[in-house]
Amino acid sequence: MEDACNAEILADRRIDVRVLPRAEAFTIPDIIRTATNLVPETVEDVRIVDIVGLDTQADGGTHVASTKQIGRIKVAKIESKGRGFRRLRIQISD
Repeated sequence: MEDACNAEILADRRIDVRVLPRAEAFTIPDIIRTATNLVPETVEDVRIVDIVGLDTQADGGTHVASTKQIGRIKVAKIESKGRGFRRLRIQISD
């Protein structure tokens, strides 16, 4: 798993950020993997983060400009959070 993750990081994938109207954003398949009702109806514009060639998600967090800026990762712990759900704890280094 670590090798695959680090390969993606080293791929230096560009990360694009854009803002779309709510109705348009929700037409993108799997844009919100949790329930869309978690986004309040008052939110008119949705921030979309695209890791080019890998994944696109609605996300309001802080992001790097490319995957290479992350550094290397190591899986520190994998926890079971119920049937079909896991929490992955990672360590990041240069």
